[in-house]
Amino acid sequence: MSSGSDTTFWVDASDSLEEKALNELAQDVGGDVPETDALWAASLYSDLATDAAIGGYLGESGESHSGRWRRVPESPKHKSELSGPLSNVVNSIIEHFGASGPDAAREAVDTHTAPFKCEAVHTAYFSASPDIAVKASGPSFSYPNEAFLGFTNVSACFITKLHTNASNVLDDLAQTAGFAKKMFIYQPNRLFVRSLVLTENQARLFHFDRSGAQYTPPFDFHGKPHMFIRLVLGLCTTKEKILGLDDSIQWSTGSDGRKVNGTLKTLDSDNTIVTYNLMMSECPFVRTGIRGRGTICWPVTNAHGEKFVVKDQWITGSRTPQFELLADAKHLPGVCHMVSYQDNRTQTKEFRGSTDTFDKDAFQNRRATRIVMKAYGPSIEKFSSPEQVLGALRDAIAAHRALLSRNIVHRDISPGNVLRGAPGAKEGSRGVLVDLDTALRCNKLAAQDRANFKIGTRMFQSLMVLKTWKMVQHESPAQNYLDDLEAFFWLFAYLLLTYKADGKRAPTNHMQGWLASWLQEPSLAYYAKYTFLYSIRAAAETQRLMDDGWRYSCADLFVEFRDYMSKLATQKEDLVSEENGEPEVADGLPNKFSTLLENIDEHYDHILGLFDVALDKAKEGGETDRAQDNAPSVPQPTTTSNDSPTKAPAPTKDAPTPLRQPHSLPPAVTNRPSPRHATPLKPPHTQFLPHLGAPNGARKKQSLTNRLRMLRGRARPVDDH
Repeated sequence: MSSGSDTTFWVDASDSLEEKALNELAQDVGGDVPETDALWAASLYSDLATDAAIGGYLGESGESHSGRWRRVPESPKHKSELSGPLSNVVNSIIEHFGASGPDAAREAVDTHTAPFKCEAVHTAYFSASPDIAVKASGPSFSYPNEAFLGFTNVSACFITKLHTNASNVLDDLAQTAGFAKKMFIYQPNRLFVRSLVLTENQARLFHFDRSGAQYTPPFDFHGKPHMFIRLVLGLCTTKEKILGLDDSIQWSTGSDGRKVNGTLKTLDSDNTIVTYNLMMSECPFVRTGIRGRGTICWPVTNAHGEKFVVKDQWITGSRTPQFELLADAKHLPGVCHMVSYQDNRTQTKEFRGSTDTFDKDAFQNRRATRIVMKAYGPSIEKFSSPEQVLGALRDAIAAHRALLSRNIVHRDISPGNVLRGAPGAKEGSRGVLVDLDTALRCNKLAAQDRANFKIGTRMFQSLMVLKTWKMVQHESPAQNYLDDLEAFFWLFAYLLLTYKADGKRAPTNHMQGWLASWLQEPSLAYYAKYTFLYSIRAAAETQRLMDDGWRYSCADLFVEFRDYMSKLATQKEDLVSEENGEPEVADGLPNKFSTLLENIDEHYDHILGLFDVALDKAKEGGETDRAQDNAPSVPQPTTTSNDSPTKAPAPTKDAPTPLRQPHSLPPAVTNRPSPRHATPLKPPHTQFLPHLGAPNGARKKQSLTNRLRMLRGRARPVDDH
């Protein structure tokens, strides 16, 4: 599956840590975080306790007297003075209303007196523990490793603060978003997360789901005890669906409180319920962001022990769903095979109450989908010979051609989306294309199908896709199959420079610094790739630095593949530069490449032919290696090596790894003139920083929020529709 935050904001090196944190927060929760009306919080969890039951508790428990919770200090000097008393109040409510049982329990814990394990997830805007954590046991919870309490076994997190600091909503948003982010990761069947922020006088509820975040106005929890008690019961309930958990996924825990096995229920192709067993030996793939598709891939087996992958996602209505595209691609060799799917399992709007008072851009509904797919081999990055890489790439390119025959363009060629076939796979199945999340139907182009640097994995985007950062939207052409073929070249070059031919990490060299520049903002990535594609020196350095094991089969392929893609890139640049291109289609989507795109067979035949020649060489080299392996051994000088080097994470949409930028890029040595647009410029302004306000457009800006508007031009979102 595609790996990757889908989604990371890159900021200038001059940005302060605060600015970077705020940009990351904006990416996680959206550019506009709305405040709900007062009725939403009051309407929640009404079924968990009747007014009569709450009145009985208030009268019998002695917790509330004269309109105030007796345990809560009226004038605390420090917020830590609130955590213990409020934990006791919450536990009193849990005990009275029976929120714990033999199979699932809840307990509010003051983390100032009990250790809380903060899992190692990078979040620039958050690092602290909650002040109060509701410890949970049950089908979806598990003790953290070597700890008593952590994000794997909490149902909710509370913040306590002094009332004098209550107006800083942005800080509260950052902290609660940090809790939500980690709970989505360590409780992967989470549908939504809610947290309470409590002062000595007031409470405020924060809600997070795959559409972003919203928060309530503060309310007096002393004067509104019924509302407060219901919120506490909702955040501590043992009814997992009400708590915000997907109860189609369940685990059993051992005597140590950790998960030992689990099941996943979904619909089969005949709409009957089928149960799969979770593979506990393999962790699910989980996206690290809050807002977006929230992709989770569950490795499972059926009753016969056959392996599958179940992919859960949250999608909008702006694109063709992946399951429709996979249905169109059924039985194509080298394309992921879908077994079944389940659409519209739930929607984020069902968690939020009325959104009618929100600004237009404050909420985008998403619906949950589930796809069951056949399992294949590992990512193309996990290999042990050039033959495996070449076979996987060759068959993935052929699969891409087959997809095009069904009018589908993939749009996200990357290491995580090109898998190796099963062991012993025959030609046509040695490489498999997966993840049609961002794919489009090229026979039904719409405005959202324009090439866009926000869509796909930055490191492998074509020059034309990168160039869209400076285009006016209506001038951007539709993304096409040539962009993906170029992406295959960038993937091939990445593998040659990053790994040795046996799959181990290659020694550090200056060309890897060049690769790092492919991850940067679009203007810098464009310049670096343009130079790499046309520079004779870049080609020579790549050949010189590639591992000797690549050289026999892949050196010529690299040069010829590069030359061919540079020729096509030049033709595309020339067509875009023409003053009088083809007229725009009815919906305003320009098509300047139609004459070039007519040569489909020529393009694919040429590239596949290059790979076939390289594969023949790789097989010859393999036979020679095997013959040498069987020959009498010759003593060799002893060398010190690391057989298991630390493998750097693959570049992803979700969490790109910013490597060191090279001090300088080699100049282009070519007859092709340097492009006018190659000069690195600042990215265009975007509208993605937090905007905190009140409903009905009557927004009271925080002073810090006003300052943040200054940063809007420095954040770069990556698409995650």
